[in-house]
Amino acid sequence: MDRLLFIILATLLTTIFSSCWQNNNGPGIENALLNTISKFPQLPKGRDSQSSFYKLVRSVTIGETGIEIQLRSTPDTIVDPQKIIIVINQAKKLYAIPLFSNTYHSYWRFQFDSVLASEKTITTTFENEIKNCLSQLNLYDTLGTAGIVLDEMLFSILQCQHVTDTDSLNFQSIALTNNNNYTLPSENTDSCSRRLQENWQEMKKAFHPSEFYSVYTAYWDQINNRVYQFDFKNFGRKRKLEFTMKNYRLDCVYHLIYM
Repeated sequence: MDRLLFIILATLLTTIFSSCWQNNNGPGIENALLNTISKFPQLPKGRDSQSSFYKLVRSVTIGETGIEIQLRSTPDTIVDPQKIIIVINQAKKLYAIPLFSNTYHSYWRFQFDSVLASEKTITTTFENEIKNCLSQLNLYDTLGTAGIVLDEMLFSILQCQHVTDTDSLNFQSIALTNNNNYTLPSENTDSCSRRLQENWQEMKKAFHPSEFYSVYTAYWDQINNRVYQFDFKNFGRKRKLEFTMKNYRLDCVYHLIYM
């Protein structure tokens, strides 16, 4: 009897762990990562499996829908680490959204910033990739699923917080980013301060919108030194989630000088 109970428990545990592995590191995840790295050669590629190289940072499953969102990241030890968001819909179809570092100005289209001459330009944007994801995974519906997914992505996965008109001090203090490998040019602190001031002046214009059917919301991604500002057009629960985005870079690149 004890042997039979042991076999049953062992089989049950194997099934559970196998299911978890399939969801977090299975062939669907591996293929999604491979396809995304192929599409965006700016993303580094691991020597072995990409699901091991882009390790799971955190994930969230949205209620009864079973929709899952994952954040994956390369090791911090590599030059210019990169991240990828993976969304898995109810039918287990996947879409991977690159979450590039601030090195890639062309992807983020930062306000009051220019594309770096050394940059390998990316022809799409974070805004476009979010919209492609919601469309290809059939997340636009009258239940507001697209809005729920976006909300979980920003708050649960990226751990953003809302920006309000009382946050001016948070966005006028320079966040220094050390770049000792010299892949990025060093920035003058005066120009950084000027950009932060311009960022804030532009951001706060939208805190009290004059358009009745528009909802402006800004999200502070403190981990990545960015602000994502959304303009939701014709906002309503039973309407398609339509939006445009403005992104702001908050960091200032510097190089350590060794004596």
